[in-house]
Amino acid sequence: MLKIFNTLSNKKEVFKTDSNLVKIYGCGPTVYDHPHIGNFRTFIFYDLLIRTLHLNNYDTQSAINITDIDDKIISRSIAEKKNMQDITLKYEKSFIDASRKLKILKNEFYPRATDHVEDMIAFIQKLVDKNYAYVVNGNVYFDIKNYTNYGKFVNLKTLDDDIENDLDKKNKNDFVLWKAWKSEDGNIFWESAWGKGRPAWHTECAVISQKILGNKIDIHCGGIDLKFPHHENECAQIESITNKNFANYWLHSEHLNIEDEKMSKSLGNSLSIEDMLKKYSSNIIRMFLLSSHYRSKISLSKSKLEESKKMINRISRFAEKFSTNEFDFTKNDLSDKHQSFIDAINDDLNTPKALGIFFEFISDTNKALTKRKDLKKINQESIIFLNLFNSIFQVVDIQNSDDKVFPQEINELLLSRQQARDNKDWILSDKIRDKLFNLGWIVEDSLDGQKLLKKK
Repeated sequence: MLKIFNTLSNKKEVFKTDSNLVKIYGCGPTVYDHPHIGNFRTFIFYDLLIRTLHLNNYDTQSAINITDIDDKIISRSIAEKKNMQDITLKYEKSFIDASRKLKILKNEFYPRATDHVEDMIAFIQKLVDKNYAYVVNGNVYFDIKNYTNYGKFVNLKTLDDDIENDLDKKNKNDFVLWKAWKSEDGNIFWESAWGKGRPAWHTECAVISQKILGNKIDIHCGGIDLKFPHHENECAQIESITNKNFANYWLHSEHLNIEDEKMSKSLGNSLSIEDMLKKYSSNIIRMFLLSSHYRSKISLSKSKLEESKKMINRISRFAEKFSTNEFDFTKNDLSDKHQSFIDAINDDLNTPKALGIFFEFISDTNKALTKRKDLKKINQESIIFLNLFNSIFQVVDIQNSDDKVFPQEINELLLSRQQARDNKDWILSDKIRDKLFNLGWIVEDSLDGQKLLKKK
């Protein structure tokens, strides 16, 4: 039974849907720069959710939007004297490439805001016609007083009523749907009934999600900083037009911090995922991001990345003891240990608990192997668990080859060499490598640990 924490109700709920096809929308990148590792804390969370739904035999239809209309994009385009599209396509590619390297499952849709501007103009006109929006000096604003359900994610009493209103809005917390053209925007604008301008961010996501996935979706995702006002404003616009609940479940991931400070480009403390992938393998970064619960803050540090590397090495050494070909299994093949792992993942995507269960299985299995009993059962349970684990975490490069089954003497030498490397005993490490070479095996060291190849 899958349970997820619904930010709307502020509690864990059993996931229910009328169809086996689950529709998911996730707020995507604003493509004015290379995405940073903090962004990918959120995108890895999306991937975890989709993998978990697949584990529960759901089909998914997912969309992550590409925000390619934004103040920062326009400013960069003008400052660098480049066509806006040249900038956005460059950083969109950076996002897609990093997603692929990090083994994030491909979404069905990656819609760009620029491809739906006419839809956005028509959408805003509907809000104006229904008296949910009004025009001031070429800007169009949403009137929160006319929408009685505003305040799903926040207590309206906590809103700052003292903010300055220098835009002639009816209410201080009304938000913009269409931004009138300004001279600093240069030649970047679209024509509308309200004059030259461009759609605002809240409207971009509202229209794209509705256009791609329909008026009603199962799950809407994003980082915790988008809960209010972005997701509040999305809801308000769509539900004003449809008079129906937009999304059944809202899931939000917490921030990734550096030294307890939120990572962001505006604070100047962000690390691009491109640079991170030059220093650490994708497996290490995935393990680091998945080793904490998605609703817990996580701090980036070299020690935590090294810890993730050690965990992957331990799993890889364990996997090398078995023929880890892709293995089709049914519920009847699952042991209590496997089910405990699944139950942890199904408990609001509890990856730390699932990791603990998996490592406990590794320890117990290593002890059982020394007794040389029930080896057939141990082999099957281990292969199932490795594939089950990797279907969610995807941090071990399981090869479909019987070459992964090594003689016990070779396994012991490889383990001894790893221990020597962990102890920084490079002389002993080299001696063991030479011995393995003389026995017909080549050791390759990579960011993911040791890899053993048979000499040809």
